[in-house]
Amino acid sequence: MSTDQLKDSRETGRKVWESLQCQVAEGNGFLSAMFKSMRLFVRRYFLSFLLLGVAAAALSTGYWLLQPRIYEAEMTVSYVHYEKKIYADMLAKLDHLIKSGSYASLSTLLEVPEETARQLRSIAGYNIRNEALTEDLSTEKIPFYIRVKVSDLDALASLQPTLINYLNGTKFIQDRLAYMYKKSNEDLTFLKRRLAVVDSLSGMLIIRKEGISDEKAITRMELLQEALILHDRIQQVQGSLEFNLNIEVLDGFIPSDKPTGPGLMHFIIYGFLAGVVLRLFTLIFM
Repeated sequence: MSTDQLKDSRETGRKVWESLQCQVAEGNGFLSAMFKSMRLFVRRYFLSFLLLGVAAAALSTGYWLLQPRIYEAEMTVSYVHYEKKIYADMLAKLDHLIKSGSYASLSTLLEVPEETARQLRSIAGYNIRNEALTEDLSTEKIPFYIRVKVSDLDALASLQPTLINYLNGTKFIQDRLAYMYKKSNEDLTFLKRRLAVVDSLSGMLIIRKEGISDEKAITRMELLQEALILHDRIQQVQGSLEFNLNIEVLDGFIPSDKPTGPGLMHFIIYGFLAGVVLRLFTLIFM
C-alpha cells in the first residue's frame, strides 16, 4: 500500500469514528431528553395517577367483596353398568341447566329444593388422568371423578347422595339392578337347599369308606369340600344382595375452605393498574 493510500484510509477511518461519536452523542442526548420528559410527566400527573389507581382498586375490591365465594369439591365413584361417556353426558346436561339458570328443572332432576340447586355453579366428570369425561370413550370399568363448584359448602352434604341417585335413576339401570337382585335371591335359596342336603348326607352311614370304588357313593371328605364351596358361594351371593348397586362412592366430597378464583390481592393490584392505564389513556387521547 502506497503512502497516499495509507493516508486516505486513515482519513476515512477518522471520519467514520467521528460520525459514530456524533451518533452516540445524539442517542445519549435523545435518551436523556426522553427520560427527563418522562420524569417531568410523572411528577406533573403523579397525584392524578395515584388517585385514579386507588379509586379503581377500591372499585375492584368492592366488586370482589360483593361476589359470592365459589368452592370446589370432588368425589370418586365406581360403576358397573354403562360406560363413562354416558355418565359424562348426564353430568353435562346438569351443567347446561346450571349455566342457563334453569334451577327449577335442575331441582326436579336432582330431587332437591330449588334453593339447594341454586348453590351449584358447575358440575363435570373427569377420568383418572384428569381429562374431561365427555371425551373418554374407553370401556374399562375404571373409577372416575365428579367435580362440582358451589357457593355454599353446606349444600354438598345433600348434593352427594342426590347426584348418585340421579346417575343411578335411569330405567335401564333400575331394571338390571332389579333383575340382579331377583336372581341373587333365587341363587341364595338354591344354594342353601343344596347345603342342607350335603349336611344331611354327611350324617348318613351309607357314605362309602375310603378305598371302596363305588361311583354312587361319596366320602365325608368330598362332602366337606362341597360344603366349603357352597358356603363360599353363599357368602358371595349375600354380598351381591347387600351391595346390589351400580354407582358407589369410593371417596366423597371433601371441600376446600379456600375459595377458587383470584384472591383479593389480585383484584387490588389489577384494579390499581387499570386505573393508571385509564388515566394515561385520557392524557394521550383526550
